Amino acid sequence: MAQTNYYYCFIAGLSDLLLDETEMNFSLADFKITLKEELLPSDYQFVQMMFLPYDHKNLLNILNEKYDEFDELGNYSMEELEEEEDAAILPEYMYRFISEYKADTKSRTAKQWENYLTELFYDYVLQAGNQFVNDWFAFEKNLTNILTGLTCRKFDKDPEEEVVGDDFVSEAIKTSNAKDFGLAAELDYTTPVINIAEKDDLLNREKSLDQLKWEHINELTLFHYFSAEVVLAYTLKLQMVYRWMGLDLKTGREMFKQLIDELKESFEFSKEFLINEQRK
Repeated sequence: MAQTNYYYCFIAGLSDLLLDETEMNFSLADFKITLKEELLPSDYQFVQMMFLPYDHKNLLNILNEKYDEFDELGNYSMEELEEEEDAAILPEYMYRFISEYKADTKSRTAKQWENYLTELFYDYVLQAGNQFVNDWFAFEKNLTNILTGLTCRKFDKDPEEEVVGDDFVSEAIKTSNAKDFGLAAELDYTTPVINIAEKDDLLNREKSLDQLKWEHINELTLFHYFSAEVVLAYTLKLQMVYRWMGLDLKTGREMFKQLIDELKESFEFSKEFLINEQRK
């Protein structure tokens, strides 16, 4: 069993780290740097996995010679993404993708290449060796596939080229005619996702999906106190907040307040829990 690392002081100070009195004052990029300084390398590697989608966007832009569209939230610089395979800087799956892309760029559409990179990514992170990371990315993959399947149904498209992976969930979405793809008994979030997808208001739909993700993160960390998993969960939530700051400032501020309130409540409960444990 892998050893659990604890970050008592860092987690206790997270809310102060991101707040300047009553004003929100944070940068996701700066927070990522702080995590690299505070976490052990064995835990920070999981943080990097959560930022790999930014690298995917950068990599695809570089391969398509869009050099002016570079997101600094990625783990790797433009130079590192352009390095040859023998540099061994990037995860192996990214080198595999680069090699196949350069060998036959036109064998797939742009969307198919993006889906293929995402599929390779999930294969990689689902072998992370951390239960929280595995559970989160499995959930994210399934949720995305369910939404994709529903979209394909709505526009009468073949899900074969759109759904990622070849596990039982993706196969059910590709082949089942049932409203829930026959997944509701296996995945308790199937019906909520379907209900959210039926909402007409796009902004409301996005907010509901992120709230569902937020609640799932809380479930995954229910019995974790001051552990690396708490930091990883916090990072995922902060990514959501950061995204909403660009989409809808009011929603972003509301989610940030929820994040801080939850953190303070969790800290007080965890502190009391630890005191009681020490008294036994």
